[in-house]
Amino acid sequence: MLAFAMMLACKQGAEVPYTKMQHYFFKNGAEIPEEAKISDAARFERLFGTAAVMGENDRPTPVDFAREFVIAVVNPVTDHTTELQAESLRQENGTLVFTYRKTVGGRQTWSMQPVLLIKVDKKYETRTVQLIRVK
Repeated sequence: MLAFAMMLACKQGAEVPYTKMQHYFFKNGAEIPEEAKISDAARFERLFGTAAVMGENDRPTPVDFAREFVIAVVNPVTDHTTELQAESLRQENGTLVFTYRKTVGGRQTWSMQPVLLIKVDKKYETRTVQLIRVK
C-alpha cells in the first residue's frame, strides 16, 4: 500500500529529495554532456575532478553509484561571475524535472566553468531528466 501511495504521489509531480554536491570541477577538454543524468562512476570520473579546499566541509560530497545517481548542469566557460543554484526536483509523469537558477554578475579577470551537481536516490531514477532554468 505504501509503495502505491508513493507511486501515485510521484505521478502528481511530487518533490524528490536530493543533495547538492560540493567540491567538484568540470575537467578541461571534456565535452559538456548532452544527458544530464549520470548513473555510473566511470562516466562521472571522466567528466569531473575533485577540488581541494581547506577548512570545514573540505571534502567532496561522496556519491555511491550503487544507490545514487547524479544530475549535472554544466555551463560553458565564462569570464563573468556565475552562480547556479538548485530550485527544485520533481517527478512528473515518469520524468524528473530539475529546476535551477542561473545568476550572472560582473566581469572578472579569470575564467570559470559553472557547474551544479546534485545526487539523488536511485529509487527515483527515470530514463528522462529535464532541466529547466528559471531567471
